[in-house]
Amino acid sequence: MKKILFSALMACFALTASAQISEGAPSAKKYTTGNRPLKGTFGLYVGAETDLFQDANAAAFGTFRPLPIVNIKYMATDNFELRVGLKFWKQRESLGYGNNAGDDATNPGTALVEEKYTAKMVNADNQVRPGFAYHFTKSNLLDVYAGIEGIIGWRRAVANTWQKIDGDETTQNLRNATIQFGAGAFIGLQAFVARLPLAIGVEYGISTIWDGALKSHAYYKDANTEYTVYMEDANFTLDPFGTGAMTTVLGQRGDGTFDYMKARKGQWGSQVRLTLSYYFNR
Repeated sequence: MKKILFSALMACFALTASAQISEGAPSAKKYTTGNRPLKGTFGLYVGAETDLFQDANAAAFGTFRPLPIVNIKYMATDNFELRVGLKFWKQRESLGYGNNAGDDATNPGTALVEEKYTAKMVNADNQVRPGFAYHFTKSNLLDVYAGIEGIIGWRRAVANTWQKIDGDETTQNLRNATIQFGAGAFIGLQAFVARLPLAIGVEYGISTIWDGALKSHAYYKDANTEYTVYMEDANFTLDPFGTGAMTTVLGQRGDGTFDYMKARKGQWGSQVRLTLSYYFNR
């Protein structure tokens, strides 16, 4: 009797499990419809990745940072995806202060001359990453793909100071601007969440990037002097003589400034990117 009852329970369990799978539970079976994006579908994609290239600002961002911040996808066919990544970051600071001519109230018997100071700083880091990917599977659960992307970027850092002390003016401007070019290849795996238009995944890629102008442009002017010189950018790390800062100890001035300079840098590296995608139709 017990054997008959056990056999009946096992048969019921098997029928129930079969019914659940056939009613739409995720499986590896290929479907032409479902939550998988098809031709004409758009997607918004955010990727937090390990630092692609180490630079002077890497420590400020930590191990993970969004790069690019936002990506846009478009499924040109059921398997072919067009994408573009966008990263725009800008920081601006300004400061102004001074003293009026007259007696110093905080130090009686001492006179002050008129003095004014202003300072402005702008930092910007922008990238555009056009690319495409090919999706190899048509599963509504897991998606495997591979692709390539280009990198076009520009960075700018500007620091301007001005002072006027008893009528004598001094201006100092420091500027660095570089254009970046690069390319990369990646493979990815993403899983579609239930029947929601969401997918989570991971990508691994290898990329290269080239900076075309890693030098700083310095301008100085006062009542008697006016000149322009060049110095190393903070992201330039060439140090063949083991001095820690090559141009600082070379040259007749001894302060790392020169009348002309060329500084370029190429890098390659790999990264892992965690992704979250939201898909929608027009």
